[in-house]
Amino acid sequence: MSGETRFERWSSSYERSLLQSLLFDRVHRAVFASAGRVEPPGAILDVGCGTGRLLREAHLRWPEADIVGVDAAAGMIEQARGLATAGRLVVATAEELPLPSESVDLAVSTMSFHHWTDKAAGIREIVRVLRPGGNFILADHATPHWLFLLGATPTLNAEERRSAFTSSGLTVMEETPVLSRYILLTRGQKATAI
Repeated sequence: MSGETRFERWSSSYERSLLQSLLFDRVHRAVFASAGRVEPPGAILDVGCGTGRLLREAHLRWPEADIVGVDAAAGMIEQARGLATAGRLVVATAEELPLPSESVDLAVSTMSFHHWTDKAAGIREIVRVLRPGGNFILADHATPHWLFLLGATPTLNAEERRSAFTSSGLTVMEETPVLSRYILLTRGQKATAI
């Protein structure tokens, strides 16, 4: 079963999944702690927003901010709309964001990066939509390569993630394990205009 089909099927029960309290809510708290170390955002993007759980919390924290959530699964976006998630919700991938350049202060992605088809292209696309001085907070698996042999989903380890950030124009400002050493939060900042 393809990833898109799996997430379409999961969308109706995703919000009630035990993973919400065991994993996702805890990762979201780490993301909000990191976001609290930067200027309050005027525009927020969640890439891989699922049913909009993080966006609903972001709206409570920054009610004046423009909020956009994108997810590749139409069912997730439909559920987010039904849960009265604030802002604009769009079916889209990280590699093709439906946003103008330099339109976002804070971009986040939690536990969806390992599903992206082209991780480097997705990071470059996020950098494109970030305003100068904007931040991208990525919290996801940072699996060592030896785990791939055991069936783990291929993703970037910590060193590869730092390299992808810097080669895309982000300065890594923070790197923190979340819950375990295999889930890593990385915050990168786009250079400010000169």
